[in-house]
Amino acid sequence: MFGKKKNADEVISKSAERIRLDKMKDNDEYARDIILDIKNGIPCVINFEGLEEEAGNKYLAFLEGAAVALEGKTVKINEFTYLFAKKEDFMDGSLREWINNIPK
Repeated sequence: MFGKKKNADEVISKSAERIRLDKMKDNDEYARDIILDIKNGIPCVINFEGLEEEAGNKYLAFLEGAAVALEGKTVKINEFTYLFAKKEDFMDGSLREWINNIPK
C-alpha cells in the first residue's frame, strides 16, 4: 500500500527460473565465470562427469568454497552433479522444488 510501485521490468523471477545448467570444463577462467554467476544470483547446476578425478575434485572444492564465501551452499544432486547457489536463492523454495522434481 505505501511501498514503492514496481515497474514491469522490475519483476523478480523465481530462483529456479534462473538456473544455469552446465558441464564443468578443465579451465580456471570457466570456473571463475561460474562463481560470478553465483555471486550475481544465478544458481548453477554443474556436472563434473568426464573430468579427470584430480581436476574434478579441484573445481568442486573451488566452487564449494566460493559458495560458502558468498554465504551460499552446495547441494549434491547425483554422483557427478551439484547445485551451487547463494542462500537468498533458496528462500523462495523454488530450488528445493526443482531438486525434488528431478527423476530418480
